[in-house]
Amino acid sequence: MKRVFLLMCLLFVTSLTSIPAWATAPKTAKQLTVATYTYGQNDRLGNIRPIALQMAKSLGATLNLKSYPTIGELVEALRCGEADVAIMNTFGYLLLQTDAKTSVVPLAALEVPADAMDAYTACLLASKQSGITSPEQLRNNSMAYSIAFAGRHSTSGNLIPRLFLSSLGIAEPEEQFGQVKFLNSHADAMQEVLNGATDIAALGTGEYEKQLESGKLKEHEVVKLWESEAILQGPVVCKASMPARQQKKLLKVLLQAHEENPETIVQLKRAWTEANEARQFVAVSENYYSSLINLAGNKEKLRKILEQHL
Repeated sequence: MKRVFLLMCLLFVTSLTSIPAWATAPKTAKQLTVATYTYGQNDRLGNIRPIALQMAKSLGATLNLKSYPTIGELVEALRCGEADVAIMNTFGYLLLQTDAKTSVVPLAALEVPADAMDAYTACLLASKQSGITSPEQLRNNSMAYSIAFAGRHSTSGNLIPRLFLSSLGIAEPEEQFGQVKFLNSHADAMQEVLNGATDIAALGTGEYEKQLESGKLKEHEVVKLWESEAILQGPVVCKASMPARQQKKLLKVLLQAHEENPETIVQLKRAWTEANEARQFVAVSENYYSSLINLAGNKEKLRKILEQHL
């Protein structure tokens, strides 16, 4: 009997030593990939890190930050499921919203108060040399003029001005203007129209006002033809496949950020200057952006406009 007991003990010890390493090794912590896109010299990875760390912490995950060269590449990455969360612009989100298959869910967006001094708007500026003083001149003779858009993927420097031009009967700027340029920033668009290198520039009004305040631009040097109503900020989105429980945790972090971690809001506003007057995140849904879809007429028409620039 004693021999049997000793044999059983020996077998037990042997079985312990033969357990494979993978079976006893600690589980690898889950990772939350938070992505954005590059714009100019803005340190967006550094700016989104504080809020991204809070989101990862809420899920008990480690953080992986990623920046794509353009909003178009970020959109494609989200379609492929490469990121769990993304902080993006309105242009990119609207393109995803018009997809047949839903790949992301909007969580929250920074809200700029309606009475803010520096609301996020778009504008059309004309050079003094062009002789253009009103939008009606574009309607009647657009082929005689050149236009520069601040960027292909810009909401205020392309999409919103393009929708306004469509209301004038200029639905195809590339065909109806004498020349069309796409630049790399709002500052570039401002410089082009100021120098007379283009007749009209489409850009965010914030750049125009910034140069007026700094003294680099005098009000009489260009003509403001039009300014849009306030534009909604782009959202923070997550994978559509993310469990609802996790989505709620991320949303809670965003909605409480202005009270719990105010520096996270400050950092985001440094990366997205159009949100300069924002104070906090608000919860959003697909319907939050319906006013912009209506400007184009419907989702199909909006998608056609957006797809031209990816």
